[in-house]
Amino acid sequence: MADTTFGPKGWTPERLGSLAGKTYLITGANAGTGREAARLLLSKGARVVMLNRNPEKSAAAIATLKEELGADADVSFVRMDLAVLASVREAAAEVLKTVPRIDALICNAAIAQVPTQKLTVDGFESQLGTNHYGHFLLCGLLFERIEESNGRIVVVASLGYKMGIRTIQFDDMNWD
Repeated sequence: MADTTFGPKGWTPERLGSLAGKTYLITGANAGTGREAARLLLSKGARVVMLNRNPEKSAAAIATLKEELGADADVSFVRMDLAVLASVREAAAEVLKTVPRIDALICNAAIAQVPTQKLTVDGFESQLGTNHYGHFLLCGLLFERIEESNGRIVVVASLGYKMGIRTIQFDDMNWD
């Protein structure tokens, strides 16, 4: 029986088997944790579709990944800005046209520590709109395709919530 425990003797990326034939979508995959997840998944033979807002940074990340892993690394990019719900809808439509199966959607992109109040084009506080509403819409639009593949939705988070208030002010979501 496989050892599925965590910790020093538990799961590590090296123990991950082949992911050939699997497709992963990752938001915010041109740098940091998202890029590292893309690198790991690609190294195991998966197809990775990056959902990022910046085409230039995405192209650079793809070039670097192909340089590291080989020109046959199956990585592509769909432009999406989580702060703009119309952009999320357009990206989801593109994914549904071009990606026949989704084994996992990794919701990784986020903004933090915005120094002054900013609103998204849809009128939401920028962190709430980008980090939560954008991903919520994306998950909803792709849910059937993910479910058809018996896929997963992974939401990357941090302990940053401990630095703020302890309750959500539902009567003032934009901090007005």
